[in-house]
Order: sequence, then structure tokens, then C-alpha cells
Amino acid sequence: MAEILDLQERRRRLTAKRGFENWIHRFNESFDENTCLQDISDSTLNQLIQGGEEYSLPLYELTMGVKGLGAGTHFHSLKNVDKMAVMDITLFLLDQLRFEALRRLGWIENYPTQRIPLLELVEEFSGRFAATKDQTPSLSPQHPRYTEYQKTFEGDRGRFIRKLIPDMIQAFKQRLLQ
Repeated sequence: MAEILDLQERRRRLTAKRGFENWIHRFNESFDENTCLQDISDSTLNQLIQGGEEYSLPLYELTMGVKGLGAGTHFHSLKNVDKMAVMDITLFLLDQLRFEALRRLGWIENYPTQRIPLLELVEEFSGRFAATKDQTPSLSPQHPRYTEYQKTFEGDRGRFIRKLIPDMIQAFKQRLLQ
């Protein structure tokens, strides 16, 4: 039994190594099978929350590495079904990274995935996270727009949070400069 557990742990480490290989060089910090969103440095998080094609590559690298689909630079040559799966996971990761930035700014208090290793977020996306990928955390009562948020129809609160993202990105950049 101990051998089976050891083999599973080795596979996890190898999968994490494959997924984080480019991140270690790109961000000059260490990542492993236990790295959670809250473990990522502010400077790395700042780069990852930007969105857009240029900033998607690191998320493609992680996702494709963990899924064994090759290098992130080969994203555009994937089969459509694999490309869609990678995009779904990448967009989910981007949301979670942005939630982490919102948390660090004190704009939200917490979110469900903050203590789940990134490796698990990718590996278990289809079975565990896909159904809840569009859920957003609640705005913190300390946020200046909390009263407005409370008055917003409950079904529109997720949109309210997402509309804060451009301001959050700017505020997070400013936080790094201080």
C-alpha cells in the first residue's frame, strides 16, 4: 500500500514539474504540487491577472503541461476539442487568480478555491470545478461600493464583481509600486 501511495505522489510531483517548468523560469520562483493561489507572489500574480493573448501563454503552459498536451506555445495547433478544454481551464484559472488579487486588496474576504493546489484546479476541472466555474465571491463589506453591491439584484452580483476587475488590476499594480 505504501508503494502505491509513493507512486501516486511521484506522479503528482512529475505532473507539477511538467506544468510549472516554464513558470519557474518565467517568474523566477518555485512552484510545486502543493502551490495554491494564495502562495503566488504579488509580482507573479500581477502578471497573471492581466488577461489577453500575451498573458494567456503562462496559463496555457500550466494547463497543457499538467494535461500532458505539450508546450503552451503549441496551443494553436491542438485539436479543437483539446483547445476548447484548455481554454475553459485557462479562463477558470484566470478568474481564480483575479479572485486572489481581489482578496489581497481586501475587496473580497475569501473564495472557495484559494487553498486548493493549482495542480488540482487543472486536473480536476471537468469533474469538480466546471459546474461552478461562473460563481463569483461576495464583495467585502469594507469595499466602498458595498452598499451599491447589496442593492444589486442577487443574480447580477457576479457581473458587479466582474466589472470591478479593470479597477482591481490598476489597484493591484499600484500596490506593487508602493
